[in-house]
Amino acid sequence: MANKILVVDDEASVRDLFAELLKKEDCAVTSVSSAEDALNLVEKESFDAVLMDIKLPGMSGMEALKKMKDKFPLLPVIMITGFGYDENLIAKCKEYSCNGYIGKNMPISQIISSFKMFLKTAKEKK
Repeated sequence: MANKILVVDDEASVRDLFAELLKKEDCAVTSVSSAEDALNLVEKESFDAVLMDIKLPGMSGMEALKKMKDKFPLLPVIMITGFGYDENLIAKCKEYSCNGYIGKNMPISQIISSFKMFLKTAKEKK
């Protein structure tokens, strides 16, 4: 069965890229542009994982991560960012119990392998 993934990013080109990559990995993908939309969707639908940008207009991805994990602690949430490897961001992501951290500037093969690893690890913890 295909994994059902929610992709959250305010940039349409990034959403489309991640959706395309994940569909090639046999995932069913839903995409939204805001943290508020993402929170509304996870309340209504069940997802196998959320792939969410850290920097979003309005509510930040970090704030949405915290809210998602408070309500759905077993939902794997993987954070994405265009800011590269940032120790402070990674520490905050871990503090809020994110399941992984992916840089948008990583090679595509590394994005996919990292995503698969984070998802597998999260599912094993359930």
